[in-house]
Amino acid sequence: MSGFTSRLIRYLVPLLLILVAIAGFLHLKSTKPEAPPAGDEERSWPVAALIVTIAEQSPEVRLFGKIGTASTASLRARSAGDVVSVAVQAGQMVATGDLLLELDPTDARVERDQRLAELQDLDSQIEQRVSQHALDRQALQQERELLALAERQLQRIKSLAEGSRAAQRDVDLAEQSLLQQQLALMNRELAVSQHPSRLKQLEAARVRARGQLELAERNLQATHVVAATDMRIVDLMVAPGDRVTANTVLLTHFSPIDIELESRIPMRYLPQLQDSLASDITLEAFADIDGSHYVFVLERLSAKTDQSAAVLANFRLGGGHAERLPLGRFAEAWMRLPINGSSAWIPAEALHGSDRIYLIKEGRLQSLTVDVLGETRRNGQAGLLISVTELSEGDQVLANRLPQAMQGLRVEVVEQLSIPGEGS
Repeated sequence: MSGFTSRLIRYLVPLLLILVAIAGFLHLKSTKPEAPPAGDEERSWPVAALIVTIAEQSPEVRLFGKIGTASTASLRARSAGDVVSVAVQAGQMVATGDLLLELDPTDARVERDQRLAELQDLDSQIEQRVSQHALDRQALQQERELLALAERQLQRIKSLAEGSRAAQRDVDLAEQSLLQQQLALMNRELAVSQHPSRLKQLEAARVRARGQLELAERNLQATHVVAATDMRIVDLMVAPGDRVTANTVLLTHFSPIDIELESRIPMRYLPQLQDSLASDITLEAFADIDGSHYVFVLERLSAKTDQSAAVLANFRLGGGHAERLPLGRFAEAWMRLPINGSSAWIPAEALHGSDRIYLIKEGRLQSLTVDVLGETRRNGQAGLLISVTELSEGDQVLANRLPQAMQGLRVEVVEQLSIPGEGS
């Protein structure tokens, strides 16, 4: 009996323990605190916002161009000679009349003296021609009188020969004398009639000789080479002691007033630029180069475009220190466009893509397509001017780059930006 009881106890104790554990688990489960229901709260993205201000403003176009000129020229020697001295250096600015270099004038002086001798010889020939013409006119009258005398002599000889008082030989001699006198008269008349043409030939030769003398005198003066206008020296091609011939390049130079900024402008601005040029509206570009301020004025547009969908524009220098601008230098400039209605300024980061901004209304983003009128700067900060067709004064615009930006996205404005120059 005792054995049966002990075996029963050995089986019942584990079963009771299991039942107690199950009962405890069920009690704990029924009495545990309830977890709060899971919330559906939406995330808000922290952003910066800008209050829209609408005003009439000048759009600007950012340009990257190259300093150049279409007036680079070569100064050449007018005559042969040795280079005696060089008074300038490459890169130097010179004023009108400044000495550039000197050539030995010996060769030019010899050429001038030869041309002068040729002119003097022609002057002498013309004087002789005029004197000869005066003599021919006097002799012409005498030749006519001698012809009349020879004719009368022939008539007398013929009368005598008819009376057998003169031989036939005398008649032949008288006829021969008459023919000779007729020939002499014809030669004299020819000489008188040819005088105008001969004189014109000599005078024409004299004109040519005078022109050659003037060139020779100019070449002699040009051995003292001076600046014909204000210029900047680009390169020197000779040095003292060099021998040059006529037409040898001595140096290259350009005029500072012909300095240009050459830049490509996006095609979307082409109609406005063409209209401005046609209406004589001055379009200026401003650049700060090496600490100096420069103004360039739009001069012309290229007649063709390139593969970059841009048109080449040339701006002439309108203000600044031309002597400090080296040719070939790359520069950044800002071209100011005419005001064309009202616009709003936004920082460049506020533009998503090429034509989209986001308004902030009731804590959510609202997509808006705008026209970019141009770039502009405010106290050195780059930005954009956009159309205000669907904008109102005081609207809030997303002012920073937000990769997750989309229609209806919830945002929280944590920074309020101000337009540069309008206070904080």
